[in-house]
Amino acid sequence: MFISIIMPVYNNEKYFPLAVKSILEQSYTDFELIIIDDGSTDKTSMIADELAEQDARIRVSHQSNQWIYASFNRGIEEAGGDYIYIVNSDDRLRQGTLALMAEKAFKYKPDVIWTKVLMHECDEEQNILSYNLFKLDEWVEQEIYCADEEEVHKIWPFLFVSSLAQNQANLYRSSLMKKHKFRNDVYGADTLFNISIAPDVKSALIMKEPVYDFFLYQQEGMNASSGKFYSYEHQMFNEIYVKYRRLFSEWNLTEESYKEMLVDRRIPQVTGEIRALSFKNCGMSVEEKLNYILSVIADETVRDCARWGEREEELESRILSGIRSILLKETIAKKSELYFVYELLDSLLRYEKDEEDYRKIEAAIRNPRNPMHIGKIFYDKLEKR
Repeated sequence: MFISIIMPVYNNEKYFPLAVKSILEQSYTDFELIIIDDGSTDKTSMIADELAEQDARIRVSHQSNQWIYASFNRGIEEAGGDYIYIVNSDDRLRQGTLALMAEKAFKYKPDVIWTKVLMHECDEEQNILSYNLFKLDEWVEQEIYCADEEEVHKIWPFLFVSSLAQNQANLYRSSLMKKHKFRNDVYGADTLFNISIAPDVKSALIMKEPVYDFFLYQQEGMNASSGKFYSYEHQMFNEIYVKYRRLFSEWNLTEESYKEMLVDRRIPQVTGEIRALSFKNCGMSVEEKLNYILSVIADETVRDCARWGEREEELESRILSGIRSILLKETIAKKSELYFVYELLDSLLRYEKDEEDYRKIEAAIRNPRNPMHIGKIFYDKLEKR
């Protein structure tokens, strides 16, 4: 088969048949569909086997529950096509797009065809409530072909900022995917996978036609990385930032072509990380949250990013604002070793400050539990006044 389509599925008897249908109804037929059942406990396994009996292009592999990226790797190992495309079991491939991808692959023979994803908010019946959220597809207005490695390198910052290289919904040469495995320990493994293949991509095509419908479901728990706290998220964001900065530097790209976009992505993520501390699955106490912000989120990698982009004041403002949002919801005891954080905010925000306020601010900045001296930038501005 020219194209192998991989579909990982776990306990998704409701939407999974619809995702399969979107593939089987494609006008292009030279493909195989490999369904990886990741230890489902509902009717998913039975439905998958029944679908395979009805269509010879479908193969099913059952495994113990190992999470989605392990399913990707299993499917890639079993794939026999020249190219591989991954479709999640609660999304859909848009009609006619498989033929378009095959046509482009035959014509250009690229290592990767980057494809546009449309993101929709929908209800439990996949009725679309908000079509094409964020309008990410508008980044690509025309087809772009990169015939050699140098052109690939030049276009990659655009792949980053347009989010094309942020997911796995792309047509990859099979040999490329078999060489690089997906990690199975972070939800951003698709982004990290694209970084890992970057040195081996010698040619690429960006399609202007949208290919993939990604659904954001309203019901809780449907979207794996949404509305949850992940203890590894901070290090994951740092790793993506550091690896991209190193990659672009090694490619001798000018800093002007990528610095602003890397900083624009990393610094705002700090706000999201702090907000995640208020999600239901985060079991930290208020003291643990404050300590996490000061010792983990406000680390040297993030501070270095802010210095590089000359946005240190913005970073400190985001951290202080995030702390304030936590302390508006939760109370910290006076006897707590982290109470100095409350005093820092209280004194910084006081309109008319006295000597005691300045003393509290300075003490908070110097506190050993505030290793990055959060508050110093605003304190220095107060002193200048």
